[in-house]
Amino acid sequence: MKKRFLKTILPVLLLVSAVFIIGSGCHGDPNDYSYNFWPDLDQDGFGDANVNGTMYRTEDAPADYVRNNEDCDDANPAINPDAVEIPDNEIDENCNGLFALTFYKDDDEDGFGDPNNSGVFEVNFGDPAPGGTSYNNADCDDTDPMINPKADEIVGNDKDDNCDGDIDFFEIYADNDGDGYGAGNALAPPANGVHNNLDCDDTNPEVYPYAMERDNGIDDDCDGITDEFI
Repeated sequence: MKKRFLKTILPVLLLVSAVFIIGSGCHGDPNDYSYNFWPDLDQDGFGDANVNGTMYRTEDAPADYVRNNEDCDDANPAINPDAVEIPDNEIDENCNGLFALTFYKDDDEDGFGDPNNSGVFEVNFGDPAPGGTSYNNADCDDTDPMINPKADEIVGNDKDDNCDGDIDFFEIYADNDGDGYGAGNALAPPANGVHNNLDCDDTNPEVYPYAMERDNGIDDDCDGITDEFI
């Protein structure tokens, strides 16, 4: 019995005692420990994500420091992970890396959106429009894919096929780059061309109204602004 006590019971008792002794040493006031803190200059409760943290005991941390680094713009209290995203201002208010933009319903899938039916989605710059929507609101009849700014006007159908405000009337314009959008002065019939003169660069087939704007130093969508989101 004595040997059994020495070989089994005593080691177990010593182990249990050690656990209690060591475990009790791990409990203490959290304020005695050091943590990473980040500056919160705009005092919105979120620390600057663009700087390294600094170790402080909680009681020693400066008043304008917090224990997170989730703020993508620590100079603006309206920008932080809890902020409400504001559409179409090209600012990522909630720091999720996406931007809120207004998109327009494109029921007829002709690439042109309904100005009376829109919704807000968060996307990356350069992402395609969410399914069933369009970046633009240029469609004057979103139930007919043959009616949009790029369509040919058909005389005699009593419709504004190309959404230019005129019914059963059109002029012909040269489309030198073949993108479906013309430029310059109207051509004398029976010249071949397109029924619009909306192109701002008729030498580049990737530049035309309502094109996807890219970060390339070019006004891709002919709206007079370069490298904007929409």
